[in-house]
Amino acid sequence: MLRVAHVLNSPGRGGVPRVVDALVRHTDHVRVAPHVFYLKAGDGPDLMCDLDIPRRAAASTSKATAMTELVAFLDRHQIDILHTHSLRPNLYGRMAGAVLRPSGLRIIAHYHNDYSDKWDTETLCLERRLTAVTDAGIAVSTAVAGHVAERVGLVCDLAENGIDRERVTGGNRAMGRSALAVPTAAPLVGLVGRVCHQKGIDTFVKAALDIAKELPSAHFVVIGDTEDKALLARMTTRIADADLGERIRFLGHREDMDNILAALDILAAPSRWEGFGLMLAEAMAAGVPIVASEVGGIPDVLGGAGLLVSHDDPDALARAMTSLLGDSQRRIDMARRGRTQASRFDWSRTASRVCAIYDRVAKRG
Repeated sequence: MLRVAHVLNSPGRGGVPRVVDALVRHTDHVRVAPHVFYLKAGDGPDLMCDLDIPRRAAASTSKATAMTELVAFLDRHQIDILHTHSLRPNLYGRMAGAVLRPSGLRIIAHYHNDYSDKWDTETLCLERRLTAVTDAGIAVSTAVAGHVAERVGLVCDLAENGIDRERVTGGNRAMGRSALAVPTAAPLVGLVGRVCHQKGIDTFVKAALDIAKELPSAHFVVIGDTEDKALLARMTTRIADADLGERIRFLGHREDMDNILAALDILAAPSRWEGFGLMLAEAMAAGVPIVASEVGGIPDVLGGAGLLVSHDDPDALARAMTSLLGDSQRRIDMARRGRTQASRFDWSRTASRVCAIYDRVAKRG
């Protein structure tokens, strides 16, 4: 049995913790014994708290001390493969793991996004140096694989994310509308994602303000935790100044995503960059038509089942959403294509693919 340690930045409800949680739950535990290490405790929930697996969060906020704790964790549990996830864990985790390379530790770096905004000259230099101690790279989309190959020089295996269908499908539209306090017949557009610059929240709000002038019955909601409080404050002020606070709302995190998705007429995803976009695959599985930015992994994920617009273009986003809201048959056709496209995203297949990478890497020892 291979002992594998997943290293994440912190617990929480974000995309990376959800991906690792799904991989751990769908991994063949006869072949792989999963372990989890967080570089910091964080404020979010630990999605894997119900699992009987070794888990630990670094006690110190110092990255140097956290790396020391990680080395001790790997050594104590006799880890065979270190599997790091996303920006900081890929850096600090591999630096820590390099200490145990002489004892046979294998290292896999998992890239979940486009890191152009974070890879400065020094970070890129370190990333390139760390390829020497990296036995394999994993990318969540062909776009991310190309990004890593071009910027870092590491060729990655592709392991697309899957979908937790029970979480997002089979919802009740009426219950969702009631929970959101949206009239039954009102056009409803939602954005599902963190309130941050990456997700194009400002683009969405500008488009919503414009559409609201043409469609007085239209409602808009943003579902997701707030990462950028200043951005939320600016957007809330703009909405209030337009006297649209009852029709354009930020609702935070929701657990009833099946009903929320069932309530939507359109999902908007005006991201400035996106490695994969779990919310896109989930919305398609739930039969929600999508208008999204043509960036990163989004075109691959949609596979022609959604409308694509330029990022940072609220006018184009507004035109696409207005056109789609006015064409019910087109929305029905897009929902059908989306469900078909979503069928390719399956966590069991993803976990099997990752396990095959584990086996290949382990044989090199």
